[in-house]
Amino acid sequence: MNVDLENFRPNSVDEIIDVIGEEIGALGQKWWSVNSALVSGYLKSLAEATIQTQISLSQKKITAAQADRIMHMQEVAFTSTLHFTKYMNFVLAQKVLDTTFKIIGWAIFNKTGINLFPQLVSTSS
Repeated sequence: MNVDLENFRPNSVDEIIDVIGEEIGALGQKWWSVNSALVSGYLKSLAEATIQTQISLSQKKITAAQADRIMHMQEVAFTSTLHFTKYMNFVLAQKVLDTTFKIIGWAIFNKTGINLFPQLVSTSS
């Protein structure tokens, strides 16, 4: 986090929203750079495997039955990639919620001394 939350004492809702926006933006960019590379790599690998299967079948290095089994395994791998993508979206959503409530929690704690979210707001002392 770019903000020192232990000393974060906003004077308006706009200040809180600005900090939340900055933090969620940074979180989203980090998430995208990691996950887009992973998913892209998975899809490229599956595409290459499909091409290699087609070439092997056309050159009669494998039978049609073998090609069918290989393609079925690639379909399963693709489905797994889709499940991974869905899961990572849920992970991102949870991180967005945690970040939002952590910032709000620190703002309330620093202004009032009341810790509404002890699982997210923990003092270093």
